[in-house]
Amino acid sequence: MTKRVRVENADTSNFKVLVEVWEKGGEGNPDVLIKEVKLENPCSMTDDSVFLTSTRYLVVKEFT
Repeated sequence: MTKRVRVENADTSNFKVLVEVWEKGGEGNPDVLIKEVKLENPCSMTDDSVFLTSTRYLVVKEFT
């Protein structure tokens, strides 16, 4: 099942958020980075292209 999700940079400071979309690799293959979404401003939000599946996952982290 595909699940669309939204991630928002809800912090009003200068810290930015990076959302990485990863696809799990097949047998013995490494995971593949599909896209990166930078949320550089307060209230910035991911769009409809960010979603989860049984093989897709997100990594959310701070970046400078």
